[in-house]
Amino acid sequence: MITDTFDNQSPAIINPGVKEDAPAVDACIITFSHEIEKNVVENYANGEIASLWCATGRTPVYLIEKNGKRFAFYKTYVGAPITTGLIEDVTTELKCRKFILFGGAGCLDKEIAHGKVMVPSAAYRDEGTSYHYAPASDYISIPNHSVVAEFMKKSGIPYVIGKTWTTDSLLP
Repeated sequence: MITDTFDNQSPAIINPGVKEDAPAVDACIITFSHEIEKNVVENYANGEIASLWCATGRTPVYLIEKNGKRFAFYKTYVGAPITTGLIEDVTTELKCRKFILFGGAGCLDKEIAHGKVMVPSAAYRDEGTSYHYAPASDYISIPNHSVVAEFMKKSGIPYVIGKTWTTDSLLP
């Protein structure tokens, strides 16, 4: 069973390496939303700095320069395997150690987060992708959720802290 066989001692079979001429960025921002992508490209992007390729085609990676910082930005697809694959690809195209991934999702109880941003403190693991990257467990804790919550508080953005549920597919 996969939950009994996680091995973080053996070397990985696939080890992406950063290209020597890869541009450096302070962080890479990733979204699932085509509407957010359109807004960023029209209002903030300073052009493309890389391209990611998969069976669905080309994914452009844009540069955003703001307050002396350089950010990469791109839109990913829904589903852990493709999202993870593109993140691994972008780590070969850019010199970057920080990634911010965000998007919209549904909620089982509409009253919990109605009109608020959900800041996940942990994720219930109900997919297979994360088992390639972290030891088996029911939940993965998100250690920096308090940093995001503090930003929301200082910015006056309504938010709620809670657990989320990871999946590889859409729910019925």
